[in-house]
Amino acid sequence: MREIMLMRGFLIRGFFFLLSGVMPLSGFSAPIPTQQLNQPCLACHADGDIQGISTDKVQDNLFVSPDKYHDSVHGEVPCIACHESKPGSEGFSVTPHVLKAGAEKSCESCHGVVMRNTVHAVQQSVHSEKIAKGEFSCTSCHNAHTMTAGELNHPGKQRIADDNLMCTNCHSRAGVFTQLSGGKTSTSQDMAHSALPYASEHLNSLRCIDCHADIADTTLHRILPASQAISCEQCHGDSALLTSRLKTFAPDESALAGSLMGKGLFDERVLREKLATVSTLPPVVRQVDGALFTNTYMIGNNGSGQADSLVAWGLGGLVVLLICHGLGRIILSQRAIDIPLDIHYLYTLPVRCWHWLNALCFAALIVSGFALHWVSAQFSLWVDVHNIAGVTLCMIWLGFILVAICGNWHHYRVRWQGFVGRFIRQVRYYLYGIFRGESHPEHASPEAKFNILQQLGYIGVMFLLLPLLIVTGLLMMYPDLTPETLFSSPGKQVVAWLHYGLAVVMVAFIIVHLYLCSTGDTPGSLIKGMIDGYHRSRKQK
Repeated sequence: MREIMLMRGFLIRGFFFLLSGVMPLSGFSAPIPTQQLNQPCLACHADGDIQGISTDKVQDNLFVSPDKYHDSVHGEVPCIACHESKPGSEGFSVTPHVLKAGAEKSCESCHGVVMRNTVHAVQQSVHSEKIAKGEFSCTSCHNAHTMTAGELNHPGKQRIADDNLMCTNCHSRAGVFTQLSGGKTSTSQDMAHSALPYASEHLNSLRCIDCHADIADTTLHRILPASQAISCEQCHGDSALLTSRLKTFAPDESALAGSLMGKGLFDERVLREKLATVSTLPPVVRQVDGALFTNTYMIGNNGSGQADSLVAWGLGGLVVLLICHGLGRIILSQRAIDIPLDIHYLYTLPVRCWHWLNALCFAALIVSGFALHWVSAQFSLWVDVHNIAGVTLCMIWLGFILVAICGNWHHYRVRWQGFVGRFIRQVRYYLYGIFRGESHPEHASPEAKFNILQQLGYIGVMFLLLPLLIVTGLLMMYPDLTPETLFSSPGKQVVAWLHYGLAVVMVAFIIVHLYLCSTGDTPGSLIKGMIDGYHRSRKQK
């Protein structure tokens, strides 16, 4: 019955506007322009001092900016289309005006049919349930005089601030909140969201409705109680809630501005001349294979399940290959054990401390990194662990560079004389000689700790891979420092994928590194050396 009444009101207004458009053809005078109709109202309501005469500070907003109203979605709607005087009164010529009951809350009379899903969502929201009947309406949140077309898809910072202002206008004002909530105090709310990790970043980049609207509500008007707000996992986990919402509201590419150009449908010359004068083109929502791909990155939400699977299979295959290599060594090796061990002090205490602290950081980074991709519980904790370990690793790396400059650099200086021969001998040893029990081609010494393959590997990792990993990690911690575009692609996404790829390479390196620790002349000799500082090897004559 309610929808029938709304439909009737909608049809009556539609008939009225249709009749207004037909009048000139029927000999009637042309309709009066909206601005002219609104002029008597704005003569008073455009004066900023008018707000001082309001007796109801909760709902009334008597001041109306002519410019903002003209730019609003209702800019072409006359004031009297929504505001009606009470029948039998002296109309708007007498102040204060006596309005028809409910006249200022008649949004549904126009929008009730077209936006019935939104109306139903509002009726089911916590506002309609908790606030006394008649105290909450569309205008409690939306200012009909200034509201513009909503940017549900990728709202900018100003739009986010404006949208959140609708909520804080009531929730942060003690008297208003107490009146509307039936006696609750505003201090009972955690407006600062102190329990939220990175609260300031969330509050600056998300709208209140992004977290407090029902997950299944695409209109974002069914507001739930604070206790039922979405959790970290619902945004940053596999459900990818925000991305799903953004996909839902993503505009069809064929409907974007300029999509009809170049098809011979109209004379484009003037339009192209205008576009040529625009120095900065607005950002375009890009869609790749139907998936949203923008210049944003949300931790744990912009990854690829397919990429994760490929990485898991690749690393698993590497582990299997190394296990097979190790079994081959055990079965085929015939290394002599009657040759005495040559033991000498090689690894100083600072080097060993640096090594194990480095290992601890990498362990924390690997575990937390895998958790961010595959574990949904305690998400914010894993983010903190990953960030702390990353910053610690950065400081350790700076210490490594300082030590290298102060005298440890010679271990990483490649001796090019005989390089090819040493390289071939070392590769042959790992692929063939190690299975026959042959001695290491090169033994560690205070002058050269690494063989040629180790040296090349550590140079690549410590002076190229690790610095890039640290830089991309810091850019993800502080995304405002990330360039808007990199290599003609969204900057944050490029940094995220680069960090991901570098991390995978680093994990593969660590797996190989751990395996090579077992290739000493005795089981565990290399690991033991990094504990007590003594290197042990058998030098065959």
